[in-house]
Amino acid sequence: MKRAIFGLTLLAATAAGFSQESGVVPRESKFSVAETADRLESAIKASGTYKVFLRMDHAATAKEVGASLRPSQLILFGNPKGGAPLLAEAPTLGLDLPNRALVWEDASGKVWLTYNDVRQTLGRHGVKRTDEQLKVIDERQKGLFDKAVE
Repeated sequence: MKRAIFGLTLLAATAAGFSQESGVVPRESKFSVAETADRLESAIKASGTYKVFLRMDHAATAKEVGASLRPSQLILFGNPKGGAPLLAEAPTLGLDLPNRALVWEDASGKVWLTYNDVRQTLGRHGVKRTDEQLKVIDERQKGLFDKAVE
């Protein structure tokens, strides 16, 4: 039991450190992978700001080639009106846009929604925005992720 608690504590600490260093933000979900992804997709569609471009089921795709993966779904979403000017400014941003959110299950059965920190994503491509502009984008996306995991 002590090992299990230590392992979960280590996993949580690793996930938190991972986000700070890499710009990848993990959020634990209290729902299954499929339900979290459904909730996120619904929130995106209802937002009036963002559009879902793609939803990909990694585990289902792996089955097609005889491989087995824990549940994992990727959702690509964005706002073409906001994204097009960014891409015109920094074409390499196309590597990271549209936005993406990965919903996945870890080895212990916990479900995570993981996404890229907007500040680090834009910064990586040399796109400069004011703190206020970044805060608006960040809060808008965080609202979608909150609806998916809580």
